[in-house]
Amino acid sequence: MLKSKLLFTFLFIAVLCSTLYWAGSHYKYDLYEAAMAYEREQAGLTEKQLQVDDLTIAYLEGPRRAGEQSILLIHGFGAIKENWMRFAAQLTNRFHVVVIDLPGHGESTKDLSLNYGIEHQVEFVHQIAQTLGLGQFHIAGNSMGGAISALYAAKYPAEIKTATLYDPAGIHDVESDLEKHLREGDNPLIVSDTDSFHRLLKFAMEKPPFIPWPITEVAAEMASQKQKINAKIFTDISSGDRDLFKAEISKINTPTLIIWGTEDRVINVANADAFEKLITGSRKIILQGIGHVPMIEVPKESAELLEDFINNPA
Repeated sequence: MLKSKLLFTFLFIAVLCSTLYWAGSHYKYDLYEAAMAYEREQAGLTEKQLQVDDLTIAYLEGPRRAGEQSILLIHGFGAIKENWMRFAAQLTNRFHVVVIDLPGHGESTKDLSLNYGIEHQVEFVHQIAQTLGLGQFHIAGNSMGGAISALYAAKYPAEIKTATLYDPAGIHDVESDLEKHLREGDNPLIVSDTDSFHRLLKFAMEKPPFIPWPITEVAAEMASQKQKINAKIFTDISSGDRDLFKAEISKINTPTLIIWGTEDRVINVANADAFEKLITGSRKIILQGIGHVPMIEVPKESAELLEDFINNPA
């Protein structure tokens, strides 16, 4: 009798798990959209689009209340605006927050004929900021978005109140694990399938948040579909003149905060010293035990550092 009950229980659990797996597979995109909608609602963000010449730009925007300062958030290579949602949730009740999908990324226009070099992306962002009528605003970016933010502050100083750079690209004086992989013809940042997506998460983050199965499955599929455009973008951003980048950011006179995780495998944390040295009056904060994307790994702490800097930039 006991064996029969155990067998029945085992079969019941097996059937239940199989049913849930099938339902999850069948409705995974619905589950993904529901999860994203919930995160947007929690963050106080709304999905929007704007047209910049021939480009359609997808973005998220929080309430725009009179007298509040604007913050523009810029993601990194191969990333999407949704990466900032939990970070933005800490700020939208006190700031006007805008999070964009850069051209070639997320739900924005993907055009293989465009040049996605950092200096060109600065111009894309400038057009977006102008179209949105942001006036003077705070800018913050991660990785490639950090390099864009730095060059933007150098080129358009009258528009930028503060610049906050999270593990920014642009200076690679000290070799990273990524560069060692690239020498061997391997790029962990470009996703081709589910396995490479999980590898990317582990490579980019030291403290990845829990992400349930249906969400990672859909995110992996979406990322793998962008393999061709991501390869093009990576080539464009990698071919920039690094000495010119250094020369340009040395012109920054905007209050600048540099935040970096000690366990960054994409861009070595030791490069933070070069940013601090080149940008006069900049401030550097090193986060122990954090990887390449602090705004995902520790969103609350990362947002608090930004807000503290906005309130006390000197």
